[in-house]
Amino acid sequence: MKISNTKIYEQVADIILEQIKAGDYQVGDKLPSIQKLGKQYGVSVASVREALNALRTIGIIEMKQGYGTFIKQTEPTFFELGDKFTSLSQIKELLELREIVESATVEKAALYRTEEDLVQLKQALVEMGKAVTDGTSGEEADLEFHLSIAKAAKNTLLVELLNNISELMRNSMEETRKIFIYSKQKTMNKLLEEHDVIYQAILKQDGVRAADAMRAHLLEVKETILANFKA
Repeated sequence: MKISNTKIYEQVADIILEQIKAGDYQVGDKLPSIQKLGKQYGVSVASVREALNALRTIGIIEMKQGYGTFIKQTEPTFFELGDKFTSLSQIKELLELREIVESATVEKAALYRTEEDLVQLKQALVEMGKAVTDGTSGEEADLEFHLSIAKAAKNTLLVELLNNISELMRNSMEETRKIFIYSKQKTMNKLLEEHDVIYQAILKQDGVRAADAMRAHLLEVKETILANFKA
């Protein structure tokens, strides 16, 4: 099956998923080498590698150093209890806390941000942009963006508060980004655009717009998480 369009790793990942669902690959099967897959699909080795990164991120495959790449499961699993979260209530409380705290925090950040703060925020956006094109989830850059907003608000207690829940934030960001990687309706570009709108409001020192953009972003995150939560 050849891919005529050069439109990167998503198509390769989709084809491999289709082949798994069709029974061409079973759980435990070893995938051909990156080079062989590249020839099979008519794409570059880099595109195959990015596709495999995306499939690994959503739990479909696992890469064993020195042995190869194996099918781990046929469907991605998101937000299972007993993994990173203990209850649905915990997730809802985290999202509620983030909405209350971060919408107020970003408003202050827009007023008090310095050029140094803008550099840190922009760097986090750049790192998130790389995740859009290389098939990785980018949750570390996402977390850094939100923590940098707290620093820009010039309130050490806000920074401490978000640092205290940063591991839960990172876990929720990781799972949310897996859903965006896997879903046809949601894209990583959309996540990046939402963060850029927040950044632009901070850049222009528009606190009201920044708070509105943060609330809209966190509402999207909330809806995505709750729609994919598995008890």
